[in-house]
Parts: sequence; structure tokens; C-alpha cells
Amino acid sequence: MKTRYVLNAAILFTAVVMPMAAGSITTTFADNNRFTGNMFDAVIGANGLTVNSLDVNVDSGAVTIDVYIKTGTFVGSETNPAAWTLVSATNVTGAGAGNQTLVAVTPFTLSAGETYGIYVTTSVTTNATPYMWYTNGTNSYSNADLTLNTGDGIGGQFGSITVNAARTWDGTINYTLANTTAPEPTSLALFGLSCVAAIFANKRRSR
Repeated sequence: MKTRYVLNAAILFTAVVMPMAAGSITTTFADNNRFTGNMFDAVIGANGLTVNSLDVNVDSGAVTIDVYIKTGTFVGSETNPAAWTLVSATNVTGAGAGNQTLVAVTPFTLSAGETYGIYVTTSVTTNATPYMWYTNGTNSYSNADLTLNTGDGIGGQFGSITVNAARTWDGTINYTLANTTAPEPTSLALFGLSCVAAIFANKRRSR
């Protein structure tokens, strides 16, 4: 009988602690221009999130996709490598211009209420294929979790060839959302144990 009570408390704990919600945000895949990569800003909403993968618009063939981030806007740091942190370097096979190429990045976290500069680039250092494809213009894309403000096209690493203003990154950010409103696991565990204790106490009184 005691085993059944403990099991019920464990079931209660498992049912309340839900997985983090998944989400995504896409800019465009119109691709009317190209170079090595793009910089843009991500403004994070009320909940932090963890980026798990990207979809990018890149030439076909083998290519390494690097992702850098910095706290605060990218503006003013386009040619300053020291301002950026490399969070992921992933080898992929590009699907070709106009198509989505999945990049299974090393997961990285973006905190609630913060603005981040994001730099997505191939590892190519010259004006040569494989190119990252993007779209001319400056645009903003939003959902309930974050806003993306584009952006610059980057030629070479950190603009070693050129920086082209008003260029929109073509891509999707796939993420899991931190649920800050859920009870902490420790609190839930204590709640479950208190329920078990109450059940045993009532059982003893009823004998």
C-alpha cells in the first residue's frame, strides 16, 4: 500500500513538470543576393530561449556554418571579432540557393529581455563559393517570443572584404522556450513528499 502512495506522488510530479515548448521564427528565403554571411539583432521576449538548430540558405556542397553572438546590437561591431563569441561550428551539406539547409548547432541560450547580435556565416575567407544567400533590404520579423531586426551582409570573415548594409538574413531559428512560470522542480518534489506524508498520517488516524 505504501508503494502505491509513493508511486502516485511520483506520477503527480512527472505530470506537472512539462517539457519546454518548441518554437521557430523564419525571415525569408527570397535570396536575391549573396556573400559570406549575415549579421542581425535578436530581441528576446519575456522568456529566455535555447537555440537548437537553424535553417540557412547556402550553396550546395560541403560547408561549415559558424554562429557567433554578442550581447547588445551588432551595429558598430561588424569588423570587430573581439566583440563576438563563437557558439557553434557545424559541418553541413548545403541544399543549394533557395532551399533550407538544416544546421544542427551546438545549443546556446539567449536570456529574457536581452538584445543579441547574431552572426551566421560560412567559414570561407575569400569571395568564393559556397556563398550564403540573403535578401536585399532591412526588415523586422516577430512572434510572441522574439523579434529579429535585419541586418548586414558580410563579405569575408567579420567584413574583411566588405560590409553591405540593408541585407536580410534568409533563415529560420528553431528553439525551445524556457517556461519561467512553472513551479521549480524542488518545490514540486517537496509538494509531492508532503502529499505522501499527509496520506500516511490520515491512514494512521483512520485505523
